[in-house]
Amino acid sequence: MIGRMNLGAALAFTVLLLGFTPRGEAQATAPVPDGTGIDSQILWPTPGPSNFPTLLSSDIAGHKEMTFGALFSYSRDPLGTRDPDTDRRIWMVKDAFYADFLWGFGIIDVLQVGIALPIVMDQDGAGVKPFVPADPSDTRDYSLSSSALRDIRFNVKTRMLGGKAENPDRRDFGLALDVGLAVPSGDEKNFAGDKGVVLFPTLVFDFHRCMFSAGLNVGARLRFVQSEKLYDLRAGYQGTLGLGVTGHLLDRRLLLSAEGSAYAEFEAFDRFTVEYRGGVGYVPDEARSVSLWLSAGSSAGSEEFLGAPAVRVLIGITYAPREAIDEWAGP
Repeated sequence: MIGRMNLGAALAFTVLLLGFTPRGEAQATAPVPDGTGIDSQILWPTPGPSNFPTLLSSDIAGHKEMTFGALFSYSRDPLGTRDPDTDRRIWMVKDAFYADFLWGFGIIDVLQVGIALPIVMDQDGAGVKPFVPADPSDTRDYSLSSSALRDIRFNVKTRMLGGKAENPDRRDFGLALDVGLAVPSGDEKNFAGDKGVVLFPTLVFDFHRCMFSAGLNVGARLRFVQSEKLYDLRAGYQGTLGLGVTGHLLDRRLLLSAEGSAYAEFEAFDRFTVEYRGGVGYVPDEARSVSLWLSAGSSAGSEEFLGAPAVRVLIGITYAPREAIDEWAGP
């Protein structure tokens, strides 16, 4: 039954994405002003089973099993800069609603391949208008498009340490490597994508024993084009760090989590941000294949770092089929 529901949901979302057309097409003919090629969304979720709302676990899908996930988020003040001439704060993106649709497929219990299709469902802000020189003869619309496609991401994850995929509650420590690739398919004029390819490898180390999970993600974002700049903002090589803990309560149906994510520019480590979130989840089915999450948090750090929202709220669902797990009986 769940498998049919998962297939139906996947097909429905695929049709939705194929039929999605960004509004504000007049801007597509505008010249590219300085500062495009910057993604206002700093959080890039990946497909597959996980014990956390957004952090990666070393778990992967079982052999020939497909996972599906959808993460919907709201960000307040995700992208702003300070005009050096007037010292006025400009919010290129003031409020934004995002959606990430995630698919993963397991191969021989040690490898998982996946794809993430992200979109901007709605956003508002100044856009590129403040950065385009005033020209009375230019009648083109430089307003921020209310919706946009973002860069498609591909992931390959391999688990190097841990128990079998169908029995993750009996494996204690886990180690995995996730290698992601973002291709420049998004609407960069509306701050929904990079100019070039971005490689983002992540080393995943975690511990899970029935009622407790802890995870550490260490990675980087490697951009193979010239570092993008927008006044005091820049996007080049970045380091990423994620920490998370989750408690599995009430027969492992209730999930309580705390996460922290840090990002820093390699060129100048004083350009950084730290985002912290708390979350609550629920597992509605006995097979524990479905996880529902609600998470919210904020960020702190240098004002020069792009994509760090003042407020972020996330709602997510993950379907990752696995065999029913017996109660923990000790080592």
